Amino acid sequence: MSWSSGLHPTFRPWAEYLYQVAQHNQLGPVVTSAYRSYAMQAALYRRYLQGQMPYTVAPPGRSKHQYGLAVDIDLPRNRASLAALGAWWRSIGGGWGGMSDPVHFETPGAL
Repeated sequence: MSWSSGLHPTFRPWAEYLYQVAQHNQLGPVVTSAYRSYAMQAALYRRYLQGQMPYTVAPPGRSKHQYGLAVDIDLPRNRASLAALGAWWRSIGGGWGGMSDPVHFETPGAL
């Protein structure tokens, strides 16, 4: 999976498993973000401050995306299932962004 290539080696298999579970359950997962550089995070944060982002964006240096420890997975065909996927992810120890950032999934032990 090319989107997972920038993820931290300890998180990559977890993120790929999460994606596969969503795919297996026919939720139509789409990875919208994985690893982000400092510059990418700064640009997204500026857009967030300007009200141009639908979900919460952490300031540069405070996002797990910059360390390859987070992935954003949207379910555009079935957004109602994001809460269930997030609850399942939390049940196995992962961090989920909740309703303020329902596409955000972090490494187990985070959040």
